[in-house]
Parts: sequence; structure tokens; C-alpha cells
Amino acid sequence: MNKLKEFFEGVKKEMSKVTWPNQKELVDNTTIVVVFSIIISLVIFGMDRVFSTILEIIY
Repeated sequence: MNKLKEFFEGVKKEMSKVTWPNQKELVDNTTIVVVFSIIISLVIFGMDRVFSTILEIIY
């Protein structure tokens, strides 16, 4: 039981060191992630279409 208490005290101590982003940082970072996810998915889609077309021509 003592180890459990030490664990939660350690968690509380570490969580007090965490710096949480403010709303503007959160919105900015979320926007960046969404935009790059869309870009990467479009690149992968384009590559898939090109390779599919090449394979259709070959076979």
C-alpha cells in the first residue's frame, strides 16, 4: 500500500511540472496536424493512382 501512495505522490509531483498549451497554441498545432494529414493523404492517393495506372498498362 505504501508503494501505491508513493506512486501517486510521484505522479502529482510530475504533473505539476507539465506546461499545458494555451488555446491559441492548441488551435495552431491542431490546424498544422490536420493540414499535413490531408496533404499526406492526397500524396498517397496520387501515388496509388499512378501505380494502379502503370500496372493496368503493364498487365
